[in-house]
Amino acid sequence: MPPSYANVYEFSDFREFLVEYQAARQAKDKTFTRSRFCREIGLPNSRSFFNDIVKGSKPLSKVFLERFVKAMGLDAQEGQYFRTLAQFNQSTQSQEREALFDQLVTLNQTPKRFVTPEQYEFYRRWQHTALFALLDVVDFKNDFALLAKRVLPRISVPQARASIALMKKLGLIREDERGCWKPVAKTLDAGGYIQNELIKQYQLQCLELSKEAMLLDTELPRNFSTVTLSVSRAGQEQIERKLQKFKAEVRAIAHRESEPADRVLQLNVQLFPQSVPEEGP
Repeated sequence: MPPSYANVYEFSDFREFLVEYQAARQAKDKTFTRSRFCREIGLPNSRSFFNDIVKGSKPLSKVFLERFVKAMGLDAQEGQYFRTLAQFNQSTQSQEREALFDQLVTLNQTPKRFVTPEQYEFYRRWQHTALFALLDVVDFKNDFALLAKRVLPRISVPQARASIALMKKLGLIREDERGCWKPVAKTLDAGGYIQNELIKQYQLQCLELSKEAMLLDTELPRNFSTVTLSVSRAGQEQIERKLQKFKAEVRAIAHRESEPADRVLQLNVQLFPQSVPEEGP
């Protein structure tokens, strides 16, 4: 594919790539409309197929996936990346998404990656963030066996060792005057430098951990609650603002409390629709 159109490796959403590709190509060739794209993939009477794909109202099937690759003139490596990206964006299975994300990181052929290897590795495994917080609780020097035993669900000694090594490399922990490794901050915020898809993979892991914690046979305190309610659009926006404020207050508690930490908690908050509105969101 000519580099003057769009670089598929810079995208973590195949739909965004399609929009960018078509617009960039049309800028050089005014006749390359979305209708012409549909004709080139074998749909001469379709005007909405391309729009339906980029809006997500229709899935991109394997048959048309190959037609898209051919119509855009992607080479073998670009085509494989695009196929994997489309599968990843359309998958709803957490294990499949994780495997496909691994492939995307491997297939990415540009220095401008949508995620650095270090960021990818840190958010790829839930135990890294758990151990980051745990180091604020325990005085860890080199007893990896003791550290591993303090994590729920349990992790292995090699996993603990690898996690500590990664956090040292990333500069997330430092050795204090007593020789103990401590986090450089009380909490972590992924912020805008991490792409949404990577955080989504991490959040899926956290949801799986929530299921395990709910079924775990332990007397440790837990709090699970579920609320289903009907509200207006304005009510939803107010709830979202309250959630943002609540999360900020939770972080502030962790930062400001005077008592030393003696436990690690994970807080997951989910707010999602269970009905389709009559009009646009």
